[in-house]
Amino acid sequence: MDLRRFYHVVLKDDALADMSISYINDAYFMSKIAEKMNPDERRLIKKLIKVRPLSGFYEITIKPGECFHLIKNRIILKSGDSGFIHVEVVRRLSRLIDIHEAEKRYEEEQSSESAYNALKLRITLEDAHTPVWREVMVPRDFNFYELHLVIQKAMGWQGSHLSSFFSRGERIFVYEFEMEDGFRMEGGPEHLLASETGIDPLLTRAGTITYVYDYGDDWMHEVEVLGEMTLDHPEIPEVLHHKGPGPIEDSGGVDGFREVHDAIRDKSHPEHEEWLLWAKSQNYKERYPKKAINRTLGKIFGGKEPVTESNDPTVDM
Repeated sequence: MDLRRFYHVVLKDDALADMSISYINDAYFMSKIAEKMNPDERRLIKKLIKVRPLSGFYEITIKPGECFHLIKNRIILKSGDSGFIHVEVVRRLSRLIDIHEAEKRYEEEQSSESAYNALKLRITLEDAHTPVWREVMVPRDFNFYELHLVIQKAMGWQGSHLSSFFSRGERIFVYEFEMEDGFRMEGGPEHLLASETGIDPLLTRAGTITYVYDYGDDWMHEVEVLGEMTLDHPEIPEVLHHKGPGPIEDSGGVDGFREVHDAIRDKSHPEHEEWLLWAKSQNYKERYPKKAINRTLGKIFGGKEPVTESNDPTVDM
């Protein structure tokens, strides 16, 4: 049973199966699963790789609480006390586990070289129907308002809605008026202002934080530190790599985005032209304009002073 047929047969939901296949075929998504897997999950994969089932997939017993990351990401499809995992997925994960462990050993050997002036980040739109991410390089001394602007430009947002950053112990408000109005519960996350909060201490401590844009559509972004870099000229942020379409503003969150995006891609869809015109009015681009975005970032951050809410040059752009 091939991988696509396996997911369509077991999930019994074509849309869900297509989404699962899309993520499994994304090397970055699979590599992040390999990194996050707990020791029991890794041992299971390394054990299964030694077996070649004739059916093309394994059926294994799953106890409560086991294989959290594999079940959460639909690598193992759970049915009662049993779980089903395709041999091809096991093969990919086994290879990625070995790569991750080798990279980790190398990073530990290089950890004595602690000087860096830039951070490489991955910004991933969560729960999208297809992988959507942007890899960016930003100066180490950036504040969170500057990071907010980079995310907006890299993802293709228009900045017409409110946004915030969240970590386990902090909520970082992009705009001062929202912070002043925000109610902080005793024992809840600390409230910080983006313009006054540097990204380096929090990001390097947490590793991953969340950026939410538009409290109605709730576009959730995972902001992950990929590495600490030393560059000759780190002052100007830059989009390095990208994957997936630009999300469409005001389309109703990830579910609405999928519906609109499907209509745009299908020229036979009865509302194809109507949706395409509307999406373009919302800043949708059929091809990712990486060079134009990097030119815009150069204009925004070309000055000598840090960019804050009070001197944001994008207000007039």
